[in-house]
Parts: sequence; structure tokens; C-alpha cells
Amino acid sequence: MPDLFELFSLFVLFVIGLWAWRYFRAGSLVGAMLGGRIRETIGETVLHRSRAGSTVLRVQVLEPRNGGEPFVGISLTSKSPLGASMAPFRLTREQAREVGELLRRAVGSF
Repeated sequence: MPDLFELFSLFVLFVIGLWAWRYFRAGSLVGAMLGGRIRETIGETVLHRSRAGSTVLRVQVLEPRNGGEPFVGISLTSKSPLGASMAPFRLTREQAREVGELLRRAVGSF
């Protein structure tokens, strides 16, 4: 009977293999995390830059794996010398319009 270490090792290998398969199918880390393939990168803006790192906001259009309606992906990527993090967000067409309107209202208020 396998011991606890072997079971844990198999679980870790399974999770790594699953993520590798999703990355291979999607072609990018953002696509793998959001469940689609990047069709187009609309643009990006640097939110913060310093010697210690940077934070970038990217807006992309993604095609879902099941062939449904494209969706908007927003990813917030922070990089530093000792690490990096990414927070992807998946928006429907209506949610993207609502976020755009909220940003227009915010900019128009000052």
C-alpha cells in the first residue's frame, strides 16, 4: 500500500500535469486561468513602476474553449525581484461595458 508521501507526490504531479495541459491548450497562463485562448491583446498600462518592481494592467479578448461568445480578460500582473503575482478577471460583454462606464464617470468627476 502506498504511503502518505507517495500519495502526496502523485497528487502534486497530477496538479502540475493538469496545469501544464491547460497551459498547452490555452497557449498562455492567462488563458489557462480564465478558460480560453487569447484572441487579441487590446492594450496594457503600467500602474506602478519602481526599482523594486512594477504593476501592469492588461486587457485582452479571449475565445472560450467551448466555442461560445468571446469574453474580456483583465489581468493585473505585479513583478518584483523576489516574485510575481497575477490576478486575472473574466468579464462578460455587459460587465465590460459597465466597468467602462464606471471608469468614464470616475474620470469625468474631477
